[in-house]
Amino acid sequence: ILALLAKHCERTWRRTHLNTQPKEPMHTSDRSGRKTLSLAAGNCIQVIGIGLGSALVWFSAQAGARTSAERVAILLAGYGVLYFTTHALMHALIGRLLGMRFTHYSVGGSTHASAYPPVLRQVFAHLPFFAAHTDRHSLAAAHPAARAAMYLAGILGTVLFCTAAALFAMRAGVPGGSALFVFNGIWLLSSLIAEWRLGGDVAKAIGAFAR
Repeated sequence: ILALLAKHCERTWRRTHLNTQPKEPMHTSDRSGRKTLSLAAGNCIQVIGIGLGSALVWFSAQAGARTSAERVAILLAGYGVLYFTTHALMHALIGRLLGMRFTHYSVGGSTHASAYPPVLRQVFAHLPFFAAHTDRHSLAAAHPAARAAMYLAGILGTVLFCTAAALFAMRAGVPGGSALFVFNGIWLLSSLIAEWRLGGDVAKAIGAFAR
């Protein structure tokens, strides 16, 4: 599904920008083994992902003829899609608004999996996380506050979307909604702590003022 979406987005983007924009690689591999996506394809996939995740969370609240187990599965699927498609897009969105340029996205294991405990470290090293890659010159030229805001946008965007989804599910009475809300709080708090460690986005945001 990811590859098909990337190909469709890339073709659409190239048809509309062929004569005005340089071509970007749609789907290759970098030296770390992560798959690379053009900005157009990455943006398209993540926006669709946010829409799909939100729709699944809403759909889980519609009882109808679905069983409780089916509603829980739909809710978890929607929450998971939101978790994986909000972080990098928020980096890119806030970064662009603050004048920074980005070169491409990559998809693969967490770029700072070492910040997590041993067991989670192995899991996070193989999950399909998006990462937004900045142009080094524009990043260096940005104001420290702008760099800090860009770094923080990823985790804060994930917290906002995932917490909103879990809160909606709990308030709507979706089976498992209350448990998800509690899990969400614990999980995102641990994520914030991990991002505070060396290599995490919170650490990078603090470091932006030290340069």
